[in-house]
Amino acid sequence: MHDYSKVLYLYCKRPASGRKQMAPIKDIELGFSLSGRSLAVSEFPLKIHFFNQNLFYPAMLNIKKNIPLAPYTTFKIGGPAKFFAEAGGADEIKKLCEWAKENLFRLPANRQILILGGGSNILISDKGFGGLVIKVQNSKFKIQSSRIYAEAGVPLAKLVLESAKNNLTGLEWAIGIPGTVGGAINGNTGAFGKSIAGAVKYVDVLEIQDGKNKNSKIKKLNNGKCGFGYRKSIFKRNPNLIILSAVFSLEKKEKEKVQAAIKDFSRQRAQSNTAGCSAGCFFKNPDWEEIGDKEAILSKFPELKQFSERPKISSGFLIEQVGLKGKKIGGAAVALKHANFILNNGFAKAKDVVALADLIKKKIRERYGIALEEEVAVIG
Repeated sequence: MHDYSKVLYLYCKRPASGRKQMAPIKDIELGFSLSGRSLAVSEFPLKIHFFNQNLFYPAMLNIKKNIPLAPYTTFKIGGPAKFFAEAGGADEIKKLCEWAKENLFRLPANRQILILGGGSNILISDKGFGGLVIKVQNSKFKIQSSRIYAEAGVPLAKLVLESAKNNLTGLEWAIGIPGTVGGAINGNTGAFGKSIAGAVKYVDVLEIQDGKNKNSKIKKLNNGKCGFGYRKSIFKRNPNLIILSAVFSLEKKEKEKVQAAIKDFSRQRAQSNTAGCSAGCFFKNPDWEEIGDKEAILSKFPELKQFSERPKISSGFLIEQVGLKGKKIGGAAVALKHANFILNNGFAKAKDVVALADLIKKKIRERYGIALEEEVAVIG
């Protein structure tokens, strides 16, 4: 039987460069579909033809197919998105998410939609992503007194610099970190013992439902409901919560002191950051509380005593200790300047990076009995 509950959008063939080519025309609501197959017309008067396509989508959403994702990431690695769209506002994001949930419901929930911001802290597989990738472009930004409203697509660098210009303190540590506000909140970005969670007042999110259900809604979550932890949040655990915007609560401070703090953090970052294409720090720093018997480990491995008064051990230090600084597999290499960075030397594949990461984890587990966990999200 045919499903007459959907709406189809017609396309017609028009001459282009001397040959016939499918080109979109005005959306026409028919009020029905034929078993999910899209319709097209050759020319006027209308002659209906059928195409063996599994799904259809309205031209107004501007969904593209088979778009390479490598250029959209700081790693410059990754295969194509089966479906790709850019969204400039909450309404567009909502419509695109609803389209994906209705049409890609046969895929696992975490493979239906991928929200892409600045493309840092992510490694996309060589096969790409089989669902819909939404590149967020929403970038409204407003400062009122000591609070800042920023949409998910606002670059984190802008948030830091604009706060400094307005004599606001609380985000100086984030200077030099790539990515967007949405991505920073999703992974609870941090450095120098601080994190974005310390400045977030509340987050506006789009909550979408699994399956063919369009009951998505926008919710406001205060800081306590965001599930922030070390490089994690409720948004990272739940792919059905899409970050739209956030309000940050900062404090007023003398401009000279804010600028001095930014210069100091910039200097410290320059000492450890490495040039080249990467996703940032690849592994989380292991937490003493999760490792186990601290005293026994320090007794067995005295080189770790420099971290005894800190809550975590440097992953970069561990990688260096097992002799993997500079190690290469294919086009991927462990950075010489900071061993917790894996670099794309210009021709790396995702499989090279994964193989190198697996080797690092194996060597550290064998020597120290510590299981490293990726900070970078591996997609696909």
